[in-house]
Amino acid sequence: MKTMTPLLMITAAVAATLTAAGPASAAAGCSGAGPTVTDHLGNTWSTTYCDAWLSGDLERGVGKDDPSEISGHLYAGRAWFVCQQQVPHLENPPVGEYRNNWWLYTQGDVAYSDQGWGWFPAVNVSGGGNYEPIPGLPDCGFPTAATEDAGPTTPIAAPGH
Repeated sequence: MKTMTPLLMITAAVAATLTAAGPASAAAGCSGAGPTVTDHLGNTWSTTYCDAWLSGDLERGVGKDDPSEISGHLYAGRAWFVCQQQVPHLENPPVGEYRNNWWLYTQGDVAYSDQGWGWFPAVNVSGGGNYEPIPGLPDCGFPTAATEDAGPTTPIAAPGH
């Protein structure tokens, strides 16, 4: 019988922890007031902290699949978000068995356009479940342009448009 080396045991423990740290593992969702921020359009927002368990790209306008519409990138870790919006006909990029159609408005750590402001997929944030909002983060309440008539490629304007 082979015994595990200390390095192999640590690697296995880290892998088990990361596997358990998926979006549904933090039942409480988002909590704690974040900074007051001003987006690229000049709108001022209060924010809430959430845990992004997986880094990802921010969509410039929810509903665009063109890579040129990526406005920024958010690293994994504790980050602030303004609000979340459900877009019934636009899926987040799937992550394993996790699926969602809620998107979170924030500013990325890396900016490609719009000073990095855009929509982050809910599947990359701890809390909630498949096709559910992230608990503790307010709903943006914007009209959903991605209806059956408009189709899933019609963008939802960022706040203030």
